[in-house]
Amino acid sequence: MILPDNEGRAYDAVVRILEKLTRNTRADIRCPDKEGENPPVDLRLKLGPQAYAIEHTRIESQENHISKFVNANEIIRFVQEKIPDPFPTLAYFELQFPVDVSMPKKRRKKIRTLGKLITWVHDQVKILNERNSDQFCPVCDPHMASDRVRGIPDGFDREFELFYWPAVLVAGRDPGILSFRFIPPNYPEDLRVKSLCQTFLKKCPKLQECKMEGARTVLVLESSDRALTSFEFRGSLLPSVLAQNTNAPDEIFLVETRRTDSWLVTLLKRDGSHWPEKGMPELGRFYYDPDTSDIPEYLASIPKHERDAFQLDRLYTPTLRGWARERFNRDELIDLMDGCDGVR
Repeated sequence: MILPDNEGRAYDAVVRILEKLTRNTRADIRCPDKEGENPPVDLRLKLGPQAYAIEHTRIESQENHISKFVNANEIIRFVQEKIPDPFPTLAYFELQFPVDVSMPKKRRKKIRTLGKLITWVHDQVKILNERNSDQFCPVCDPHMASDRVRGIPDGFDREFELFYWPAVLVAGRDPGILSFRFIPPNYPEDLRVKSLCQTFLKKCPKLQECKMEGARTVLVLESSDRALTSFEFRGSLLPSVLAQNTNAPDEIFLVETRRTDSWLVTLLKRDGSHWPEKGMPELGRFYYDPDTSDIPEYLASIPKHERDAFQLDRLYTPTLRGWARERFNRDELIDLMDGCDGVR
């Protein structure tokens, strides 16, 4: 499986966030590694008077993980073709299943098995919607599902699990969306931490040289792996890696490119602050951020007096300002590596 080259567009997404943060426009863009300059970092630019040095790396939960298990990708393609997106509901769903799931080899039997999976998903969505239809219980942590069902669909030998969130509790998610996540084979967390530490050992020394010259340093982690999400980074992987590295860059971003059309960019670290110590909403506190860019589009479109009348503010806990995930359409991003000496 040949993975697409998303590096230049991933840089553009991160730089757009930095432009928003600094209120400066990118300038003096160049690619030292390509141009034979030292230190040989991937990208250099300026935002106002401040110089930036940026490095990119692609990561997976296991080396060559996605390319080894084609059945899981085939299941997702089939489900996306057969199930409407979005569902006619206000909830958000995520289907999780083992990445090494097996299916019948003969085409007709495989199609029948996948058809039974479609029926199973529809049945479980109906069950989840019905038993949550009268629930009004705001959840403090927007990253925890409020309900789930699990089972083994006919024709499969492994368990599938469908998670349910009230849509207004999930920042950056639209109502009715069904997403997917692979459950990797037994792959201990310490091995994942070791893999990430190797990335730091490779990338951080170059960035550190730039930092000594006065540049702010940025590491962009790109993941198209459905078994590896920002939750793992924000929870335990990132703190474990940072504890073992004293020369971490000023800022670390995770760019999730597993959806070809819509990418999510998460700030993982900025200066001395990082997840989970920084970024989480205060538990038990419900409020609107005056900056409506941090509110899902469908919620921000509701007039404020109506939101207040229906107490919709009690159904949405935003991420702290500056730490909210950003969503980008891939086709609207430019490839910064394709024209390093230009300015957007």
